[in-house]
Amino acid sequence: MKIFNIEINNQHYIVEQPSKDYDIFYVNRKKGTFCIAKDKDKKWIIETQVNPTLDLPVELIGQYIDAQLSA
Repeated sequence: MKIFNIEINNQHYIVEQPSKDYDIFYVNRKKGTFCIAKDKDKKWIIETQVNPTLDLPVELIGQYIDAQLSA
């Protein structure tokens, strides 16, 4: 499992990749579950959301993930 710690606009996010074989990532799983993934057009989307009140900057988090995985 890969874990990324991200800070965007003074907000901390913990991103977990359960397996390198999957392109689904869990965001802040202990505070409410968000699963983000790429859609068929390679855009980052929220796949599942358990705490709908949080505004998740999914594109910014996705860009960070892309940068980390290509490094």
